[in-house]
Amino acid sequence: MGFADDHLVALVDEGLGNSAYLLDLGDGRALAVDSGRDLRALRAAAERRGLTVAYAADTHLHADFLSGAVQLGHDLGATILASAAGRRAFAHRALADGAEVDLGGLALRALATPGHTDEHFSLLLLDGSRKLGVFTGGSLIVNCAARTDLLGTDRTEELARAQYRSLKRLTELPDETAVRPTYGAGSFCSAPSAPPPSEPRSRPTRCSPPSTRTPSWPS
Repeated sequence: MGFADDHLVALVDEGLGNSAYLLDLGDGRALAVDSGRDLRALRAAAERRGLTVAYAADTHLHADFLSGAVQLGHDLGATILASAAGRRAFAHRALADGAEVDLGGLALRALATPGHTDEHFSLLLLDGSRKLGVFTGGSLIVNCAARTDLLGTDRTEELARAQYRSLKRLTELPDETAVRPTYGAGSFCSAPSAPPPSEPRSRPTRCSPPSTRTPSWPS
């Protein structure tokens, strides 16, 4: 049984086609990733394990649901982790590319992965030098990537190019690095071909490299 099997709870919103994650840090504290505004399932999962959410991270500014991070900060004193590029107006710990957060034995490293949004980042979970997994939000998802057209047609090519570079960065992680995406089939933000969001929980997606063929972009 790997670390994630024993310490990670995936919380699936079937209506949105999205997944949030609750990570048991092993000392009574937990990290929540991309939690929605309706926190009932997350609170119940934390209560069953005797956990208090100490960190609430958002991989990007969400267009399809309200984040629960601010509520977790208000109710539990959780430290909100977010991309420095997002320039959020509420209290949070702003993380630039490469910044690390000490979770108490484990660490979380921010990886800038723009494309789905400008300020998108992925969060790499580390145990020393060992890469346990990566929360990829709306970047690398199961066998595809999240949409790059949501900011308008005039930005789609620019963001698609950024997404390509971000995917390449993620696929350079070791093969054993489990991928934990936010989006799955049915999500407004995922590509139409995305498999169901349950797939990465039964068998974590591995970081397979994208095609090395030079993509042709619209003229």
